[in-house]
Amino acid sequence: MQPVSWTCVVLAVLLLALPALAQRPPPLPWVDLGNEELRYGLKLISKRTDEDVWALGGSGASMKVLRSADAGRSWRVDAQVSKALADVLDTRGWNDPSILVWFSPQIGLAAGSLGSRVLRTADGGMSWRSIPLAEDLFVYDVERLGSRAWLCGSSGHIFRSDDAGASWRRLKGSPFDGDDRCMDMSFLNPEKGWAVGMNGSVWATEDGGENWQRLSSPELSPFTDLGGEHPGELRHVVRLAPQVAWVQGSGGRFLTEDGGRSWTAKPKAAGEDSAALSVARTEDGRRVVSVGPLEEKAPEGLWIPLMANDGDVVSVGEDTAVVLRESELFTYALGQLVRAGPPVRKGAGALTPLEGIARKNPRAWLGWAGTQVVSSHDEGQTWFRVGRVPEQTLRAFVFLKGNAVLAESGQGSLLRSNDFGRSWAPTAEPVDGYDFAVLSGRRPVPASPFACVLTTSPASLTVHFGILGCFSPPMGMLSVSMSPDGAEFSGTLPSRRPGVPETLTFGPRGYSREEGERLIRALWEDAIFQETQIDCGSTAAHTVIIEWSCPSGPIQEGKMSLLSSVCSPFGHEGYARARGVHDTALEALKATASP
Repeated sequence: MQPVSWTCVVLAVLLLALPALAQRPPPLPWVDLGNEELRYGLKLISKRTDEDVWALGGSGASMKVLRSADAGRSWRVDAQVSKALADVLDTRGWNDPSILVWFSPQIGLAAGSLGSRVLRTADGGMSWRSIPLAEDLFVYDVERLGSRAWLCGSSGHIFRSDDAGASWRRLKGSPFDGDDRCMDMSFLNPEKGWAVGMNGSVWATEDGGENWQRLSSPELSPFTDLGGEHPGELRHVVRLAPQVAWVQGSGGRFLTEDGGRSWTAKPKAAGEDSAALSVARTEDGRRVVSVGPLEEKAPEGLWIPLMANDGDVVSVGEDTAVVLRESELFTYALGQLVRAGPPVRKGAGALTPLEGIARKNPRAWLGWAGTQVVSSHDEGQTWFRVGRVPEQTLRAFVFLKGNAVLAESGQGSLLRSNDFGRSWAPTAEPVDGYDFAVLSGRRPVPASPFACVLTTSPASLTVHFGILGCFSPPMGMLSVSMSPDGAEFSGTLPSRRPGVPETLTFGPRGYSREEGERLIRALWEDAIFQETQIDCGSTAAHTVIIEWSCPSGPIQEGKMSLLSSVCSPFGHEGYARARGVHDTALEALKATASP
């Protein structure tokens, strides 16, 4: 009998263990709970040096200057520089900088909605002074090469400085006006540049902006919004070489490779918005952030420059780019995403194991350790703390529309956050219980909380509905009364006619019991239908309050509240529960009022 090889024994044991190892979930990460989110509503980023990237958030007296020494991976608030900038903004009605450019590590210029001035520092931001302009305007763009700079904006005029922003002269040859405004500029050298206008015009200068010649424009389709029909507009231009340039506007994106004589439409490819960024260098030494990987020495015509409309971007060193999109920062190094999310202040480096993780989508994750909730916006590469729950342990998260999250505590109660984990409160809303049961699979799906209105009588259900805002009419009301052999609908609607009462009363009107049950089931279906509408941030909101009362049943009386933004139909398609219940109740009341 041959002796058994220990190598064979070990291999056999490993083979037997492989299925169990494959089923075992990956270990939960250890994170630094000291990593703190800095919430200041960032509006711009700017590179002072490769070792000092700035980000500005807030406005006026609340202006904050954040600084990063590691290409956007971590940040600190510079209290002294923040105060210096806030002090010069505080006393003015126009006080919102949206552009910050640097001529040198010491000399910088801030512009935007500042009235008839720009702000200049000559000591690295420790102090700022106002530099007058000849008129009030909103500055849309500032371009600089060496000590020469140009700015333009809402007035249509172009200004030039030849002394690093210390003084400005309005150029007489501007081809723009208050209608076709100068939106963006791009210069190859101190003499040669292009500019684009709000009405789709493209212009070139060969003498630093003193005179301009019109170039051909790409074919732009007019567009329509709430203000009516408008001609096609251009908002951004990037000139890569004498013959190669890109423009972008309402009609999309266009490339010219013959100096502006002809244009080719270049729509975005699938996945381009999430593609990594690369840093390229033009023949004259300018750094350009390009979408996607770049082969070495690829011609400029193959570059796809990141336009300002796709995020505020700076290049840091030869291979790193930092982009600001909707208050979140993305850092790319060597063509790879290395960090994403809001600005974060680093902790002390002490690591704690997470107790659980939930993934909203491939990029946005939440986790928890004890009562501390943490978030990652880059697939778990980096984490930062966001808020605390009021109870000691957590079991699970589920994600709702927008930034709403439900959590189950160790005691079995439900908690709700409307800001992606930053603040939490207990919730007993029936719809939250329904959503958690359906989305988590951890609980039986509950029946309608007002099911007793269908099974017992006499019973009643009332829907208060309307739109809340600055100038909202009174709420409407629909009342449904159920008896063993029938139903009655009644209610009130706000009146918009002069000379009549503020509200009009309708009913009661008799219906069959089946019709009453059908309406009650429809209201419940409206209240639980999966929401898909994007929250547009409107100050007006559909609001619904449902109240019911029954003689018996699991829940004999109760109350349910729903709220959703009132969004225009442009770019905000979808379904919102409050709007669904609102519309069903309104139609039922209109039917009650009809002859």
